[in-house]
Amino acid sequence: MKHNHKHFRQVKIGFIMDKMEKILLKWDTSIAIMIEAQNRGHQIFYIEPDDIFLRNNRVWGNIREVNASRAFGFRTLGRKLVNLNRLDTIFNRKDPPFNLSYLYLTQMLELLEPDVFVINSPAGVRKANEKLYILEFPNWIPPTMITNNPVEIERFRKKLKCDVVIKRLDQKGGKGIRLVAWKRKRSFPLYGGRLGWGLSPHLSPPPQGGRKVLPYWVMVQKYLHQNTKHGDKRILVLNGEIIGQFARIPKPGEFRSNLSLGGKHVRTTLTKRDLQLVKYLKPKLIRDGLYFVGLDVIDGKLIEINVTSPAGITEINELEGTHPEVQVVNFLEAKAASH
Repeated sequence: MKHNHKHFRQVKIGFIMDKMEKILLKWDTSIAIMIEAQNRGHQIFYIEPDDIFLRNNRVWGNIREVNASRAFGFRTLGRKLVNLNRLDTIFNRKDPPFNLSYLYLTQMLELLEPDVFVINSPAGVRKANEKLYILEFPNWIPPTMITNNPVEIERFRKKLKCDVVIKRLDQKGGKGIRLVAWKRKRSFPLYGGRLGWGLSPHLSPPPQGGRKVLPYWVMVQKYLHQNTKHGDKRILVLNGEIIGQFARIPKPGEFRSNLSLGGKHVRTTLTKRDLQLVKYLKPKLIRDGLYFVGLDVIDGKLIEINVTSPAGITEINELEGTHPEVQVVNFLEAKAASH
């Protein structure tokens, strides 16, 4: 695919990310976007959350200008203390967990708007917890509940009479996820039977006000068995439009399809229902400033909306060779010009 190197002017783009040594160079989506941007002559700045501070009403960063490469990672061209409103665009690609530090980060970034285009919108990211946000689209999701009470989980499971998946609201990458079988015989490592504290081998919290609750909140969802054979689809969406998709298939004996847990990525096509789903979500995603998101879909049902650091560009390039990062940088250029 021929890359479009035409651009309005040099754009200063800051990427807020985890520490450099945590980045998986081979698969990282941010690197794909950085390389495309620097090939067009734009300046790339690497910003770790700890580099940012607030002084009076100004947001400052002790940031590094970098050159990115799949081969060597990041070469630092210089470090400088800058008022972050000197940047044109800030792409917040910090991974979850979405904890208090993440909350404060979004509040500081919000002070840069509208001078700087921040993607995704800090207010939108706060609103769109990656698990909870799907509840705004009830006709598109499997039976779902949110609770921190094992008694309610057991009641919900008995009502559904089926396997359920339990996910912590504050985790990512398959962490903190349990599959609880309705009937015991499954090839997965399960936490089955009556939930009680069998929900996790590590839990034994003290009673609170006479009621045993988990020390965190969870989402409980009907388990969709198409996942085992066909996996889930990751659909990457930019400004409400699809820029690529692939499927993730769990490895044998595993129900989680995350690539970090041995899942494999394969080509997929989108069904009519998949396309209708994205069309339905588009107005709300744009209204909430969620311009770059990854939808997780199983059998036409929306499972999760990834808004903090959606991945998939590298996998799409390997499978399809379509280079969605070109469209992403086109979008950043257009936003920088309009700001």
